[in-house]
Amino acid sequence: MWEILKLYKNLSIQPYLRFYEIMNYPVPKNAGLFFQYSDTERTIRKKLLKELEEQENSFSRDKKSKYMDEYLKEVERLKSTFQSIPFVQQIFLCNSISFNALDESSDIDLFIISEPWRIRTVKFRSMILFTLKWAKRFWKKTRKKICLSFFITSDQQNLYPISLSSMDIYLAYRIAHLVLIYQPDEKVNNTFFENNKWIKWILPNYQEKQTISLWINPYFWNTKFKDVMENLWNWFLWNIFERTVKHLQRAIIHLKRIRNPIWNKDVIVSDSMLKFHQDIREKVSLKYNIKVK
Repeated sequence: MWEILKLYKNLSIQPYLRFYEIMNYPVPKNAGLFFQYSDTERTIRKKLLKELEEQENSFSRDKKSKYMDEYLKEVERLKSTFQSIPFVQQIFLCNSISFNALDESSDIDLFIISEPWRIRTVKFRSMILFTLKWAKRFWKKTRKKICLSFFITSDQQNLYPISLSSMDIYLAYRIAHLVLIYQPDEKVNNTFFENNKWIKWILPNYQEKQTISLWINPYFWNTKFKDVMENLWNWFLWNIFERTVKHLQRAIIHLKRIRNPIWNKDVIVSDSMLKFHQDIREKVSLKYNIKVK
């Protein structure tokens, strides 16, 4: 693998493979969509990619992770749950599953877009519904569990404000690898990708639409439960519920910060974004910048 990567030293495509090398992720089949290369490099590029594919222990391009089928089966089992969460506009698979890089203990990470002023309601309802489906972390369930760590609202979809001051390679690839799993209807909705076209600075050939395939089709339409929940109360009562959850969430976060002062290092809690996981963006960006120099 290292010998093949060395051959890219003088090609402009080379830096874009480094991220997968750092993360130990397989290069996706349509990786060329993310790479920038000149016409004079095409022949060399094809040759090198062919050699890369032939390496027994190299990054996989067409093969699924050996855990992918069982994880997609779990996603399919939760289809009705995705379709039942009130006020959700889109749900994406992200992180290890969207990079085809699952291991035996991976989560199923979700990136969720809610309607404005419903983000905490969506978080709360998601947690309840996935718990009822035995999909959250339990004593005996430590893999294939749903991770609800990133929510945004549909009126604030641009993630550039939270990017690192230096080149945020991790966030850029994470955006590019999002895979749509649910939305209320089949109408094409690339709003999120269009709002994040700033990542073209990092991935010049980035397409403003979903480009990663995971051998699974997204789910459309709502369950009757979702329709009833969205219409059962009027907007005034839902606003009260949202405020109640907001105050409860603030209290929980305050207690966590008391117990662990550095807990909130990467946490973002606002009316338009909920980001709870501790990320490795700074570490990955540092490694990337060192390797491409």
